[in-house]
Amino acid sequence: MFDALVARSQSVIAMAELFVPLPEQAFAYAALSRLSGRHHQSNTVGGLTFLSGPEGSGKSFLARNAVREVRRQQPRLVFALAGANDLAEALVTADESQSLADLLEQFTRLNLLICDDLQQLEGKSEHQRLLLELIDQLSQQGTHVLITSRKLPGELRDFSPRWVSRCHGGLCTSLPILSRDSRIFFLARLIESGGSTNPRKSAAAEQRRTGSGDQRRVEHCPLTFAEPVQPTVEWLADHGPASPRDIVTMLNRLAEHSMKRPSLIDIPLLQQWMSEELPAEIISLDSIVAVVASEFGIEPAELRSRSRHQSLIVPRQCAMFLARELTQRPLEFIGQYFGKRTHTTVSHCLSRLKELLPHAPTLRQQVQRLQKRIAELRREDCA
Repeated sequence: MFDALVARSQSVIAMAELFVPLPEQAFAYAALSRLSGRHHQSNTVGGLTFLSGPEGSGKSFLARNAVREVRRQQPRLVFALAGANDLAEALVTADESQSLADLLEQFTRLNLLICDDLQQLEGKSEHQRLLLELIDQLSQQGTHVLITSRKLPGELRDFSPRWVSRCHGGLCTSLPILSRDSRIFFLARLIESGGSTNPRKSAAAEQRRTGSGDQRRVEHCPLTFAEPVQPTVEWLADHGPASPRDIVTMLNRLAEHSMKRPSLIDIPLLQQWMSEELPAEIISLDSIVAVVASEFGIEPAELRSRSRHQSLIVPRQCAMFLARELTQRPLEFIGQYFGKRTHTTVSHCLSRLKELLPHAPTLRQQVQRLQKRIAELRREDCA
């Protein structure tokens, strides 16, 4: 099992991916740079790094890129990259077959372990216990451990205090939501590379160039944008998804559409394409507003009103944010729903909330609680 995991991890890292540095990722990337530190004997968890962020925010991608950087400095690096649930399942199986000690001994060969999506182990006490045993063993011998999670350590449900303490004892960093400027920059770089994080596509696009400059680079990519490109990119940033992963998915779907129906990509085409591609809402805006109003102890009608009372500002921002995140409705549509506000007003509200969240743990917990409650509503609707 161990050798197969290492081989699979190496094949994943060997796949080239385009890395676009963004301001929101700067601190997290600096934190991951410590993974390149030399081994040290320690009885602490100083070699543990905890990276959290919303789904699709780029945690796993950033971790993979960090490993590539470490390998450039340490070509003989022995590492493993696995999902927390898969890793814990292997440990449970080994424990049941009375081969756990042998498996743990094999893991001592690692210089670096990346454990993805720790929140998958919520409520699985035995899985948590065995994985923590492995991480403690690695930390004591000086092996670096990187854990990613959609939740902060203190927000993990049904995790033992010992687990939470271990995570807090390491270096904790988070990936916030991308700002509008970052989305524009990210989109521009992806479009330039051919609409993919795979640079091989970018190289192929480069070979097809017949001129120089940004205009030619865009025109000869699989995604062919009408000139000027910038207004279209800004429109996509305002009306498309917010997370890096969803942005890449959107461009890939747009590329597939362009291959079937070749045409210059401009704002009118994107408006039509999004109206056709937008999936049917699993959760309605009315349901989102009802949940948010209940959380903040106000009436749903107040959130949709034109009132600018101070007590309504943050709840309305949360409702708009969740409406945008969970339905992918255009900003104009959301603005009309919330008291016939303009898309510029909605965009400003979203930006203000994104600025607040990293510095307001209580508010961040409220938003995550709202996301969970709405997810439960979705499951009920599907049922």
